[in-house]
Parts: sequence; structure tokens; C-alpha cells
Amino acid sequence: MRTKEEYYARVLENRQLATDPQLLLCTCPNTLCDWHGKCNECVALHRHHGDHIPACLQPIIADKIKALAGTAELLTEKKNSHPIEHMHYVKQRDKNAQQ
Repeated sequence: MRTKEEYYARVLENRQLATDPQLLLCTCPNTLCDWHGKCNECVALHRHHGDHIPACLQPIIADKIKALAGTAELLTEKKNSHPIEHMHYVKQRDKNAQQ
């Protein structure tokens, strides 16, 4: 467990990191998503629906699960994301609705 001083030092470091515009860029590969770059909304929607982890967080969690699965001698497989055609379809429907 961290001491109060170590915790405070981490908070100061995080405050500094949170001012870096490069660190705050959305890393999600689904750039056609309506919530791309709106990470707070994206995470809230994923929490609400509880269906899967946001794409930007999947590599982090996958690495941890693979390590755990390896310890238990299990296999892991990558889940397929929505086809790009679905995202194009949403954009086309939105465009048609505006006309």
C-alpha cells in the first residue's frame, strides 16, 4: 500500500499528465463512431449497456487477461468488432435523415 506521501506524489503526477493534449487524444480505432473523441460519454454508454469494453481499453485488458489465462493454461481469442459497413450505414442513414 502506498503511503500518504506516495499517494500525493501520484496525484500531482496525474494532474500534470492530464494537462498534456497528446495524452488526452482519443486512441479508439473506431473513428467513424459517433462518440469518437467523446471518451467520457463513450465510457458512460459502455457502462450503461454493459455489453463490452470500449475498443480503446481492450488492448490493456486483453494483455492482463492473456497473462492470467496463461497462468491457468487457457487460451484467449480476440472478439470481432462491428463491421465497418455498419458504421458507414449509420453515417448514410444520418445523412438521409437530414435531407
